[in-house]
Amino acid sequence: MAVNHDAAVLSVPPESTLRDKARDAIRNGTLPTRTPDRITGGPGRGEACSVCGESIGYYQIALELEFTRPGGVDKYPLHPRCCVAWESERAHGDGHS
Repeated sequence: MAVNHDAAVLSVPPESTLRDKARDAIRNGTLPTRTPDRITGGPGRGEACSVCGESIGYYQIALELEFTRPGGVDKYPLHPRCCVAWESERAHGDGHS
């Protein structure tokens, strides 16, 4: 079965929408505001992006933010563009534009 890579690219929301979603994730506590302890990258595994909620396909790049906490590590998969939106909103310090 052929994969239509163009359809996946066209379905990505505009940057302003991604920033809104990242801001919402910060406000509701779904994503932390501190700097990750580690960021890894590789092919997607079909997991949902922690910002936009869309699946990160096997043919896409996934970034995974890792945050160490007492007793374990919290991991958040993101599309690269969603990671940029999260970083931009996180940089504001309080999740507001």
